[in-house]
Amino acid sequence: MVYAAILTGLVALASTFLDGTALLVVLVVLVLFWLFHSLVYVYTWMRMRRVSHPLGLHGDGLHARSQFGEVVAPWEAIASAVIERAWNGRRLRIRLVPRGQPGREGVVDHVPPQLMEAINKRGMRYSLRALDISVEELRQGFVVQSAGRVRVS
Repeated sequence: MVYAAILTGLVALASTFLDGTALLVVLVVLVLFWLFHSLVYVYTWMRMRRVSHPLGLHGDGLHARSQFGEVVAPWEAIASAVIERAWNGRRLRIRLVPRGQPGREGVVDHVPPQLMEAINKRGMRYSLRALDISVEELRQGFVVQSAGRVRVS
């Protein structure tokens, strides 16, 4: 939505201040930019949809998979799991305990370092629509698999 508003504003500005060939060139560049942005979005979305099981709750811990790799965190390394409301729907945010604290040494990551830094700062985020599970089933899965150590609030 933000990109559409920005591009609409740029078209309005170009129409106001330019005419003739300059206007045509600017409008063609803006259309090409919009097509490029749309193709990148579709490509990224298709790669994300290829991950069949983005989140696995197992007895040994949480298995988080993405198109970039996998993070396996034992239940002791999970600091919190919270369902948040966002502008695009509800999502699950899972935060790990900070580095150097007990339990964190068990985290195994096979993802790029930049992604691990983002996970350390903001946590792992999953749209509930992408997980395709009800909130109650998700809460129950966390409690059962973590033996009551992690509860979704």
